[in-house]
Amino acid sequence: MSLTLSFTDPLATDLARSGGKGASLAKAAQNLPVPGGFIVTADAYTHFIAPLQTRITELIGTDSPAEAIAELIRTTAIPEAWLTEFAEAATSAGLDGEAVAVRSSGTMEDLPGAAFAGQHDTYLGVRGIPAIAEAVRDCYASLWNEHAFRYRRQLGVDQLEARMAVVVQLMVAVGAEEAAGVAFSVDPVRGNTDEVLINAAFGLGETVVGGEEPVDEFRVRRDNGEQVAAEIAEKPTALVLRGDGTASTHLGEGQRTRPALTQEQTRAVAELAVEAENHFGFAQDIEWAIHDGHLYLLQSRPITRVAPRWTRDESAERFPTPVTPLTWDLVEAGFHHSLNHSFDLMGLPPFDDKWFVMRDFYIYGNQTAVDLYAGRLPTNMLSSVEAITESLPQIARQFGWVQELPVQWMRDLDTYLIGIGRLSNEPLEDKSLLEVWEHVIAISDLGTEYFRPNIAISLTQGTLYAALQRMLSLALDEEQAQVVFERLMASTETKTSQVNSELRVLADVVADDPELLAALEDNHGEAGVAVIEQFPEFAGEFEKFLAQHGHRELDFDAYHPTWVEAPHIVLDQIRLLAARTVKERAAASGRGEPSTESSAGGADDAGVTGQPAQSPASSGMERKIVQAETERAVVNAAPEQLRYLVQEVIRLARSYTALDDLEHYQTTRLTLPMRRALKELGSRLVDAGVLPEASDVYFIDFEHLDEAIRAADTGAAEAGAANADGGAGASAAGTSDRAAALSGLTEIAAKNKTAYQAAVDRTPEWEYGASTPAYDTDGDHITGTAGSPGTVEGEVFVVHSPADFSSFPDGAILVARTTNPAWTALFYQASGVITESGGALSHGAVTARELGLPAVMAIRDATSRFTSGQRVRVDGSTGTVTDLDSAVAAG
Repeated sequence: MSLTLSFTDPLATDLARSGGKGASLAKAAQNLPVPGGFIVTADAYTHFIAPLQTRITELIGTDSPAEAIAELIRTTAIPEAWLTEFAEAATSAGLDGEAVAVRSSGTMEDLPGAAFAGQHDTYLGVRGIPAIAEAVRDCYASLWNEHAFRYRRQLGVDQLEARMAVVVQLMVAVGAEEAAGVAFSVDPVRGNTDEVLINAAFGLGETVVGGEEPVDEFRVRRDNGEQVAAEIAEKPTALVLRGDGTASTHLGEGQRTRPALTQEQTRAVAELAVEAENHFGFAQDIEWAIHDGHLYLLQSRPITRVAPRWTRDESAERFPTPVTPLTWDLVEAGFHHSLNHSFDLMGLPPFDDKWFVMRDFYIYGNQTAVDLYAGRLPTNMLSSVEAITESLPQIARQFGWVQELPVQWMRDLDTYLIGIGRLSNEPLEDKSLLEVWEHVIAISDLGTEYFRPNIAISLTQGTLYAALQRMLSLALDEEQAQVVFERLMASTETKTSQVNSELRVLADVVADDPELLAALEDNHGEAGVAVIEQFPEFAGEFEKFLAQHGHRELDFDAYHPTWVEAPHIVLDQIRLLAARTVKERAAASGRGEPSTESSAGGADDAGVTGQPAQSPASSGMERKIVQAETERAVVNAAPEQLRYLVQEVIRLARSYTALDDLEHYQTTRLTLPMRRALKELGSRLVDAGVLPEASDVYFIDFEHLDEAIRAADTGAAEAGAANADGGAGASAAGTSDRAAALSGLTEIAAKNKTAYQAAVDRTPEWEYGASTPAYDTDGDHITGTAGSPGTVEGEVFVVHSPADFSSFPDGAILVARTTNPAWTALFYQASGVITESGGALSHGAVTARELGLPAVMAIRDATSRFTSGQRVRVDGSTGTVTDLDSAVAAG
């Protein structure tokens, strides 16, 4: 067995062999100025402790295991053969007679959710093979440092699975007049992703890494290397190499307050940090050193914590309305679990902080984190036809999982659906309060496991879109590439489009029955649900539709009912679609055109520039024909060696579009069993005098609810035991303790409910804790994001919630915070769309493009800026909205 690997050995990049530091250095050594060295592999550690395994297992069960195990390792002799191999590795790396750094490199350092970096030991200024071997053994012992041992136990990691590789690297002999330190390719302290942050000091960089001595700080612009700011500290000492170790030396008065770096050096360090980011494909935290005029990279690791900037940019589309505390607590952990699983699939480092948080009942996204992870498509692979051709093996190796994920997801779907069925039918009446609560947790856990790959699906969809657009842009200008892209994606069948087709079939049934349509026109809302009982055939079809799709949500929050629980919302949409159908048939008949069996999609001819109304059947078939012809032309135009790749990217982009929609459809199945369980839980708390309404349980956060229910269960158990012993007084005391445990929930629920209701009536600030920037306006023009091409003028209608659906005027421009599949029927009534959030991949934009409706997304505060009846012009090609009323008044 080989104990060592050189930095340039391809095997050295494997984290399981080289640990976190070693694998990172081996990757960096391919293109960056890394001092020479070698890695003592994790396999060597396994071999070293194999004879000690039985004793280590025994010691783990003692009172002070970590210290005893570390001492056992330190007193174990180093095999003579190791010294020979270390000597050969040192000679090959050019380390003979040189001082080296011996650094621990644990194999668990880069695990998702773990932060082992810095918990193990490093030895500096080590000279000679015997001393190197002893330092390696001391690194092994540091794997069992008390704090590292406790941390593994806290994470639930098997202590014996932890392994240690060791990095042996040339010490850059930084003198007292030279500098070393750390640099971050983005500023994690202030959350500035357009600046490099540098910390520097005279002498060896351990002064900076240790964080115990004053250091200089420089901020440099990434794009041009300009120094933005500098804070120069008084630095009384410098750490330097001396003999077989290091020593602190005092600096002269003139040097203490002098910057450790010149402006030219500062620029060079910033460039190195950005080079490291480009090399690794992610923002990096590097250690660097300058010696004899040369700049060296000593370590590089991903940045996984940044100062957050909480905004609605990332969250407004997913979470447009306030969210109740319990719903958020039940889904948040699962979301972040899925996020890091997805990053791992995509070859990105885990994010060690919150991506989303609740603030005043609205969900805010960490915009700094979004900026940090955004745009990590390996664009260097797609920069030219030649680059793509050269990168084909790497693309196949790095992104093979993209082809496999849809198959794996479909395979695992059955397990989830079976779990939904079991939990939906599990009797709750005979369960104790705690058992009902644990049933709620079981539903949440099922959702967490199911949802694990789902963010990867959404992220991959966006990545595929970007890759396809980049490939098209190599042959076409930006505008042509976008047109071709939209044609390629024009006819992707989704679950939502299937459900919408079924809604339209029901609408056609109503349109064909004047008596039924008249009854629904006279009876809106819940009155309409009652009146369709007079039309049993339609009522049966409507009931069948709800049985299949009734789990669809009206709102993300489980606090709100689904379609099956609010059927009047669905019925009102069917009525609106039917009325539109009748109107369009009459219009077609008046023009002497044959009427269609299905109603028209899109807006009226007069309203939309270049968007004539067509029937969905004809327009859908035309889109399929255009899509097929466009794909054939694109593939044939590609170089022969790239045709398979181009066709596969097109196929996968469509596949992930459908899969992203399907996973959302299936995710919402959780809502029905969750609402059923929480209704039972809330009813129990109403019976106990804790809550006035069962639904108020949603306003209690998970931690308080869990603590109170478990305390109450303990009180109930004690009361039951006392009663069995005949102790009436003790039984009463136990019952009293149970009531006391639950009583605190009353105030929590009431307080949160009041605050939540206030949030419903409030437009949230776009950036939390900061004044909201003004709209991006130019006179009467408001700029958002282009969502769907075309231009339309008309009156807007602001839809705040599904309660406004039935009032939506035919042909109005829809204005909403965002939309979801439950809103789709409104698009058939609308002539254009404006939303506060979203982009080209949002539900609103995709649906608008399908129906030929101009759409502009990301107009902040649109629901409060515009009022129903106001006239505007929507230009979906440029992403602008013009206030026509103001323009007329000004004229």
